[in-house]
Amino acid sequence: MISLLLVLMMQGATTQFLVSTRAGLVNYVQGSANVKAAISVPAGEIISTGPGGAVELLLNPGSYLRMGENTRVVLDRVELYDIAVRILAGSMVIETNGFSKDLPLKVTTGDLKMEIIKDGVYLFADGKVIVASGRIRDAGNGLVYSKGYEISNDQGYRTRRVKTFTTGLELWSQKRDEEISRANFSIAKSLRQTQNLPVSSFLDVWLWYPAFGCFVYMPGGRYRSPYGYSYLSAGQVYSGGSSTASGGSSGGFGSGNNGGSSNGASSGGGGFGGGFGGGVPSTGASSSTPSAGAQAGHPGGRQSPAAP
Repeated sequence: MISLLLVLMMQGATTQFLVSTRAGLVNYVQGSANVKAAISVPAGEIISTGPGGAVELLLNPGSYLRMGENTRVVLDRVELYDIAVRILAGSMVIETNGFSKDLPLKVTTGDLKMEIIKDGVYLFADGKVIVASGRIRDAGNGLVYSKGYEISNDQGYRTRRVKTFTTGLELWSQKRDEEISRANFSIAKSLRQTQNLPVSSFLDVWLWYPAFGCFVYMPGGRYRSPYGYSYLSAGQVYSGGSSTASGGSSGGFGSGNNGGSSNGASSGGGGFGGGFGGGVPSTGASSSTPSAGAQAGHPGGRQSPAAP
């Protein structure tokens, strides 16, 4: 919806930038889905993928919701400081930035009502959530869970610890973050060559980058994503600052905290715990879009249940 976008034109540039003012912009679509890229989905509308489908949605600047195949999701609220998500079926990964105890991202899966309160990566499927990194709060009892916990309301247990795991969906999510960090670096270089740039308009926003075909996150300062990739801000570049953020390599990104694989490949195996993984393909080392084939995840081991 055009009313949800702020259009900015850079004088002398050939690029038109769109800045999201609400959650729900569709950033990427592959295969079977009921939405198209670069549209804004209103609150209450079901977003769905079919076999081999994948969708990436933008939440607040720097946060993404990535849906696997055969998944249905609803955004109940879409204001940038009041976002609520429900997963009706399938699996999704949420990569978050900027949420807190006072301003959480609210997510419902099955009977679980959870609140994401720290930057991190979270996997949701079949009434379960796994904290790959970050911190999440149970809205029902106020308990907070950190990295390595699985929370469930219908599996005969409420919480338990899990070992390191990898799924096709999370590998694709990590690969998307790596590619977006590369695009961020390219934008930062182009901004350096732009005269009379209104820097304040390009801090902590989503910018449309035609060469990438997606919106790209431009932080307000030095930023490292939950996957470990570094991003540059327009202010850093325009003021003559360092061309790479702290910890980044020559491409404007660092090694991922969860492996940092350059090709996102995985092999064999079913979904994690019967609910996670499966159905989201690898992107390949230099491609900005996933391949056509579906990719299964690896099952992970488990430890005995433990209190948070």
